[in-house]
Amino acid sequence: MYVDLGAKQLLAAEQGSKKIAVEIKSFVSPSEMADLKDAIGGFIMYRAVIHRLEPKRTLY
Repeated sequence: MYVDLGAKQLLAAEQGSKKIAVEIKSFVSPSEMADLKDAIGGFIMYRAVIHRLEPKRTLY
């Protein structure tokens, strides 16, 4: 599973023992609330998957 193939930009970085994943989203649909709902839902799902596969990586 990938963080999001539709993301504007995805950054994964490591510095020493610290690992992060950053997804940058754009809210461009006619409904900002729908974009927000989708972003929050995606974040919750990705956080659960990343926690299971890479427990030392933090999602931002």
